[in-house]
Order: sequence, then structure tokens, then C-alpha cells
Amino acid sequence: MAILSKGTTFSTGDQVTAANLNALVDSATFAAGAVDDSTTALDSSSPKKIIVKDLGITTGKLATSSSTTTGVTFEKMQHVAANTVLVNDTNAEGDISAKAVADTQILIGDGTGFTAAALSGDATMTNAGVVTVKDDLALGGNPTTTTQSAGNNTTRVATTAFVTTAVAASTVSQAIIKSDSGGVRDGFNYYFKNMSDVSDPDSIVTFSSGDITFASTGTYLIDISGNIIDSDSTAGDGYAISLTSSTSSTVNLLDGIGHTTLSANTDVSESFSQKYIRTVSDVSTDKLAIYAAPISSAASSGWNAFDVYIVIRKLT
Repeated sequence: MAILSKGTTFSTGDQVTAANLNALVDSATFAAGAVDDSTTALDSSSPKKIIVKDLGITTGKLATSSSTTTGVTFEKMQHVAANTVLVNDTNAEGDISAKAVADTQILIGDGTGFTAAALSGDATMTNAGVVTVKDDLALGGNPTTTTQSAGNNTTRVATTAFVTTAVAASTVSQAIIKSDSGGVRDGFNYYFKNMSDVSDPDSIVTFSSGDITFASTGTYLIDISGNIIDSDSTAGDGYAISLTSSTSSTVNLLDGIGHTTLSANTDVSESFSQKYIRTVSDVSTDKLAIYAAPISSAASSGWNAFDVYIVIRKLT
């Protein structure tokens, strides 16, 4: 099949001249056999020219881009609508399309393509990327965050661990001791005895034979109240409710003499209340005892007491 149609047709006997040869070449045109009409074709001009059809351009014919200045330029791509992005908006391999994204919207993959949506509900976002969270945000489920150091006094979020630690640090351990129904005096002794626990959940004290022993060092508030009966009828004598370091001491730890009973009447009952701050530095020696210190010639057995409560609070 001919590819070229000659420009001049010679007959037998024609003289070969330069003009004839030039006409043969210069007037030649492409014949139909020069194209396959699939990847190439003859155009409609005169003389006809060979053109490359769409099927004649494959990806292999395109140079691989190795920089931002080679390859197919943006200008060579078709125009798309304003405020759109090119994506494959399906869940399978396929063509790209223009996805519209309105003001403040973002693209969110949903498994079948993309959804263009704006933040809403508890949080919103401007088109400058500034996110605002609601002041009255309600967090569902079990959200977690960093636990702040103990004592932090800022507007940061407090976790349950932080609160638990803070509450434990501020909780005051307390023990309550009370006399039994038989009274608190033990025989011919000036010290309060016959005591029993009412409440001591943190086991901050123990007691034996009138001595109260502290379980750990620290500062304690001692609050004692109750009723004492002066059974000695001798005028001018009485008893002073004092605190001592143990039953082996009679030295009053209170700033004053303490509550005193001075009566000439027999079996007079008086209520009393004493408070004392004690700093314990050595639990083996820093004990506590309640002492009915005799005044004048008061007899050791001339008193008794009832409904005596000793409340001990550990402050530090």
C-alpha cells in the first residue's frame, strides 16, 4: 500500500529534467496507506497532513516529571469550578472529580468517598482554622487527661486521681476514746483509766493503763470533755484536770492549771472541757495521760468521772 502519492507522473520517453524531479518531490502528498486511522489520520487540509489521534498518545509517551517545572502543567488541565478540589469521590479505583468545599468546611473520608462538612455541636472552626470549644462542654464516656501535680492551684482540669490525692491530703484522721460505764478512775490513782475505743478508723492511737500512745509523729489536737465528781467534802480542796506526758509524770502540759473543782459539798458533778496541741516527735516517749491533779489535801480516791470523751485529731 502506497504511503506517498507522487507529485508528477512520468510516461515512457519523458525527459528527466530538474523541474520534473523537483515537481515529483515538492508536489508529493501522503497516501491513505500512510496512516492507520486509529492512532494516526490524514487531516482535511490540502495537501493533507498526518495527525496523531487520541489513541496514539499513551502514558508511555509522556515524560516522567522530575521537578515542579516539567510534566503536564496545571494550565494544561481542564478548568474546574471555584472552591472545589479534585478527588476520587468513590470507594473504588476510578476517575477524579471536582468536589465542592464551602466556607469553613473540611473534607472527611466516609469510606465511600468524601463528605464536605463544617465542625458543629461542641466545637466550631473558622475558615482561618481557629477552633472554638463550647464553655459548657459535656464530656461523655470516660475521658482522660494529664493528672496535675499535688497542690496545683490553677484553672487546669482536675482528674479523679488529683482530687483523690488532694482529699486524702486534707483529710484529718480522728480517734475518739470514751470511758466505760464503770467510770474512768482506776482505784486509788489520779490518772484517768478504763478507756475504750469509740472510733479510730485510721488507727492513729493506742492506749494502755492510762497512757495514750501515738502511732506516728506529727501534730495532734487533743480535745477532752466530760464530767468530774468531787467526792471529797473537805473545804478548799479539789482537783485540776491536767494533761501529762505519760502516767509516769505529773507535769501539766497545759498553759494553765486546767479545769478545777473547789467545793465543800460532797458528790458535786462539774463538766469540763480541755484542748491541747501536741507535737509528737518520738512515738516511743511522746505519750499522753489525763491527770486529776489534787489541790490542797484532796484525797487520791476522792473523785470520779463519767461520760469522758477524748477526741484526737491528727493535723499533720
